[in-house]
Amino acid sequence: MRKLFIPMALAIASSALAAEVELHGAINADYASYFDSDFDPTNAANQDIDLAATAHMDENFSVTVRTNTHSTYVTDDSTGARDASETRRHYWARTTAMGDGGRYTEFNFDGVEFRWDVTHAVALVFGDLTYSAGAFNYYYWRDPARYAVIVREEGLRGVGAEFGNDKYGKGKFYFGASEDTDHTMALFGTYAFPLLNRANEHLVLTPSVDWMFGQHINRTHTYVLGTEVDYSKSYENLNYGIYAVWGLHPYKGKGVHSFLLEPSFNFYFFNLGFTYFYAITDKDYEAEPQLTTDDQYLLAVEPSFNLHKKFTLGVSYEYHDPDTEIHDNDYTFLGMNFYLYPTMGSEVVFWFGYNFSDNIDTDFALGISGKVEF
Repeated sequence: MRKLFIPMALAIASSALAAEVELHGAINADYASYFDSDFDPTNAANQDIDLAATAHMDENFSVTVRTNTHSTYVTDDSTGARDASETRRHYWARTTAMGDGGRYTEFNFDGVEFRWDVTHAVALVFGDLTYSAGAFNYYYWRDPARYAVIVREEGLRGVGAEFGNDKYGKGKFYFGASEDTDHTMALFGTYAFPLLNRANEHLVLTPSVDWMFGQHINRTHTYVLGTEVDYSKSYENLNYGIYAVWGLHPYKGKGVHSFLLEPSFNFYFFNLGFTYFYAITDKDYEAEPQLTTDDQYLLAVEPSFNLHKKFTLGVSYEYHDPDTEIHDNDYTFLGMNFYLYPTMGSEVVFWFGYNFSDNIDTDFALGISGKVEF
């Protein structure tokens, strides 16, 4: 690790002599304890840290170098494959156990991007580009690298264009070699149409398409398309909105349709969040390989109260069904969430909850997670 940071520091210091350099990133870390029926705990802790340095050569041209580290775990299958880690509020899974060396990982190169702002409305980009569409607001599925209604986070090395403005909408188009395999090309396009853009009312329609072609694309579908609708309105101390998404991708010749509905409401100190997700799958096959989520059906409701500008208390109810064609695999979770906001761009959440189901090993769970963006 030290061998990596020294040349990075020297490179940044030397570049600062000729260009303005800024450091930005995101840090996510969590810990949880899961108790079985005998009240024996299983402890896990994970982190996902992204750091990026951007050198502005002038007001129109910049280059960004990204690094990342995240804890990993080894699956129980015979291949010993490694996957991204995360703590769940429902049961112990995809987590790095305390004392496991997989929790301490090195920083790795995560991409480089060259950006040229040709005009105020058009930018050309080249390098390692990432994209996604149809992200969730539901707190456990907010990471688009793992969960999305339309397309989960994909990466390519190629070229692209980003264009538009706040008045007429913004879009992007990427094309290049996919990071999934060395025999695949990827194409992605999206555009956000601002149908309403008033001071207290907004309506944005965002269609997206993702297409991969070549051999061994390393996923079950060649294309994905979908549309996001985001509406919000505010009136003095009353704020409400609705976020809806539809996504479509093929699986073995048949289309898989995914639907998300997330209304939200705020009045003075009271908030209400709601998530409904359902995927129409091919019943001749298991649901899991057809989904871009953990569950085929999800219902989550959380009323919360702003007790202070830096403290919010929430009560969450969740119903999960990984496959509606399989009986006795669903479960219900009831929990409490304590949100702390120490300063702008930061969040700390204490939580605990109970699983009302005999289908999973964990009965009671508690934990803490922290997030900082700068």
